[in-house]
Amino acid sequence: MSKRESQEKFWGRFGVTQSSGSRFETGLGIPAPVAILVKLYVKGKLSDGDLPG
Repeated sequence: MSKRESQEKFWGRFGVTQSSGSRFETGLGIPAPVAILVKLYVKGKLSDGDLPG
């Protein structure tokens, strides 16, 4: 996530609302499919073009 990118834009690429993403960041369990996508994205295995958001 870019330092200038909003949470809404970051989480939107994974089909997650900003409010849900914020809850995940504060310790609420992140659903497995979203966690997998985020991990792949962070590791560079997925790009913005690969994601629907």
